[in-house]
Amino acid sequence: MTDLLNLPCLRVTDYEDCGDHYFVAAHGHLEPRPCSGCGHDDYYRHGAQKQIIMDTPIHGKRTMIEVHRRRFRCKICGKTAFEPLPDIDPKRQATKRLVDYIEHRCLTETFMSLAREVGVDNKTVRNIFDDMLARKESQHKYQTPEVLGIDELKIIGDYRAMLTNIKELALFDMLPSRKKANLLDYFRNLPDKGRVTTLVMDMWNPYRQLGVQELPGRLIVVDKFHVLRMANEGLERVRKRIRKGLDQKTRLKLKNERFVLLKRKHALSDEEKKDARKWFSLFPELGCAYDAKERFFEIYDQPTRSAAEIVASRWTNTLPTDVAKDFRDLQVALGNWNKEIFNYYENPVTNAYTESLNAIARQINRMGRGYSFEVLRARLLFEKQAIKKSPSLRKKPRQRPVSGYEFIQEFKRGLEGPAEEPVVEYGVDLLKLIQLFEDGYFS
Repeated sequence: MTDLLNLPCLRVTDYEDCGDHYFVAAHGHLEPRPCSGCGHDDYYRHGAQKQIIMDTPIHGKRTMIEVHRRRFRCKICGKTAFEPLPDIDPKRQATKRLVDYIEHRCLTETFMSLAREVGVDNKTVRNIFDDMLARKESQHKYQTPEVLGIDELKIIGDYRAMLTNIKELALFDMLPSRKKANLLDYFRNLPDKGRVTTLVMDMWNPYRQLGVQELPGRLIVVDKFHVLRMANEGLERVRKRIRKGLDQKTRLKLKNERFVLLKRKHALSDEEKKDARKWFSLFPELGCAYDAKERFFEIYDQPTRSAAEIVASRWTNTLPTDVAKDFRDLQVALGNWNKEIFNYYENPVTNAYTESLNAIARQINRMGRGYSFEVLRARLLFEKQAIKKSPSLRKKPRQRPVSGYEFIQEFKRGLEGPAEEPVVEYGVDLLKLIQLFEDGYFS
């Protein structure tokens, strides 16, 4: 009989093409292992049992194996055991290679479609994925960052907390929610959280409460790009309000000037400066808003914290009444988050690269059609070619040990070459991840 299966532990006795699947009859031929009860290997036959085992598809068809599996009884202790089938997964009625096949495919296909393809239950695919995820979690223990960034992305209809290693520009973890209860539970069990010295966040109050409660004494820094964005949003409110009362032609022109107005004054070209002055003469309120935005940006141009606080206080006190309501959110933020905003001058770090993930949020959502958040998280966090690692470093030569035994052991190790320091994994390289998205790797 042709060896249709190519499984060393089984011998095929018959097979049938049933149209949408193959039915294969087979039996084992390996001798039983020593008894798990008493350790002896003195057995006698004690019947047999037919078991249905699913295998990887052949010729695009599901493969069902009916195994005639022998059972043995120990002559010493009377314990029974089936003959060993090392190619069969011990937890499921499936071959090990089918489990490997499902593990590989479940990251790119829905559980339901994969279950139909290979002929197993949808729950079986889910359980295999869960086991794989647990194994990957244990294999990839990313080092807890010194500078930890917290941000969020809206993925599959909900906001997900994104944790980053800002120092290494790496994605450290993704959480299913940004709610306080979920975050507290995660950070209570965060390993080596004593390594964290700085927490960088946007102005989402649960993040601050989390830092105070679970990471007391750490420096909390509000990401400056979130603060500056609020200044741009204030200018945008004024521009949009003015546009509403214009004719269509002028309204379209002012719409196209959006990116010019969001530029810093020193970055404008001569032509752009000319256009801006024209709009400001037509709409003085727009000029006031632009000036307010520019004066706010000057806060982060200051060399010291005290100088920045003076500029911020002056900005608040001299804000024109015509546009004050449009910058109201920013004024409130300066009051409620004053300490954390100016902590930037204690450690000038930003979540800029985490923010760059927002540029590919649409692609992530597209990935999510038909997938669960857990699958997306696994695809992003455990993509081998994107994991950022420390370089392998040789240890410095050790001094000669005192005892003779230690000297001999050291000498043996010396023959094998100098020991290497363990490689540290920081997380997923954000720049590499973005490159993979742009190259269509996750399509």
